[in-house]
Amino acid sequence: NQLQQSRRVGNITSTLHQQLQVALLAFKAGVSVSADVFETGFDTHDNSDNRLSPILGNVTDALDYLWTTAASLGIDNRVMVIVGSDFARTPYYNSGDGKDHWPIGSVMVMQQNAGWANRVVGMTDVGQNAVKINAQTLKADAAGVTLTPEHVHKALRKQLGLDTSAVTQKFPFLTTADVAIFG
Repeated sequence: NQLQQSRRVGNITSTLHQQLQVALLAFKAGVSVSADVFETGFDTHDNSDNRLSPILGNVTDALDYLWTTAASLGIDNRVMVIVGSDFARTPYYNSGDGKDHWPIGSVMVMQQNAGWANRVVGMTDVGQNAVKINAQTLKADAAGVTLTPEHVHKALRKQLGLDTSAVTQKFPFLTTADVAIFG
């Protein structure tokens, strides 16, 4: 594989493709089982559309690169990709055509041939406010739970078989309901 270079994306220098290449090669070599990669430039309090378009295009290209490279390395069947952020953007524009911080976001989880894929879990109303869901049926339910990052991470721990590890037990989700995100 050719060494990935940093690239100029809008007003940022992105190393996302490089980070992914290093992570995938480490997975292939058996020296790593996880990686935390990142992209900057999403905190757009002004001119959001113009600033976010190239960054989102780069992330989409990077995800394609990830899956294509994982397949060429023969490890695509062992990869789970989780895409998320520490906050979301408002559903409306501020006076500078930007978007400010918003607590209702999303997480995207991808895995090859996963039986739980190609669906959305959770929902919002027209104002992008969280709608409560039934933790088992995942349908709207006024008596249900408001899906939060804690629910997602608790479900991921279980899906990955990490929910009973000694380390995980030191950081339990004591008051977080089980949500059948992965079935």
